[in-house]
Amino acid sequence: MDVQDPRLRSLLRQANKVADAGKRAAAEQLYRQLLEEGPEVAEAWYGLGQVVNDVAEQKAAYQRALALKPDYAAAARSLAELRGEPVPEWAEAAEMDEEEDEPEEETAVPQPEPETPVHTAVPAAEVEEYELVCYRHPKRPTSLRCYNCNKPICSSCAIKTPVGYSCPDCIREKEDIFFNARPIDYIIAPAIGLVLSLVAGYLVSRFSLGGGFFTYIIMFFVGGIVGRFIGQLSKQAIGRRRGRYLPQVMVLMLILGTAVWLMPYILLGGFGSLILFLGPGIFLFVAGGALYSYMK
Repeated sequence: MDVQDPRLRSLLRQANKVADAGKRAAAEQLYRQLLEEGPEVAEAWYGLGQVVNDVAEQKAAYQRALALKPDYAAAARSLAELRGEPVPEWAEAAEMDEEEDEPEEETAVPQPEPETPVHTAVPAAEVEEYELVCYRHPKRPTSLRCYNCNKPICSSCAIKTPVGYSCPDCIREKEDIFFNARPIDYIIAPAIGLVLSLVAGYLVSRFSLGGGFFTYIIMFFVGGIVGRFIGQLSKQAIGRRRGRYLPQVMVLMLILGTAVWLMPYILLGGFGSLILFLGPGIFLFVAGGALYSYMK
């Protein structure tokens, strides 16, 4: 295996292990992912030919492997057997050489003791082959992959689902199905929300500034009603479509529509009179929560 890229080497080793385990579908997915990143890897084309079921696709994969690596004996043998043709002599010779080399390698390398692998220093290049890093955090090694797109993800990015762990990108793509708002909706809904918030903000600033406990109770209930009312009218105006950022924009309009009437009191009274704004604060808190929940 003469692949130079550590990531491609790691993917190729993983795909070969999965294929040896008999998981052909999973191995095919890994080989195809590898070929998308490195289409010049002959070993990946050979591996793909070993796991696909379509005969024509098998031939094409072996031919591609031989085009990239003409002396690839395993691909030549597999292609000849698939076509029903005699195996080339040079491929048979290479196979015999491989069989002869196997016992020599076993006798040449002494059998390691049980504890030797634990204490033996592994070269950095070998460690790099097996090390995957999170695609969003390149400095975080991981062995976890997204079940949907197979991207490596760290524990911080992994989102648990009923069928496995998913990456934030896949979750976002699935959520996009539920958001059908048009660009014009981000103008219509906030405009309606701002007008209604200005009216509500004027009434709140007129009757709740400096109020007592009874006023705070009223603001608590009024806030929920007003927030839902603004959400209903705004959502009906845009055909009840949903937008990813519409709830945040609508809450911002509510705050803006109320703060406009409170600014003169803040400028004239200073920050020492902030206790007077407890009633409007309760209103904004409750109304903002109700509006956000309805627009979500």
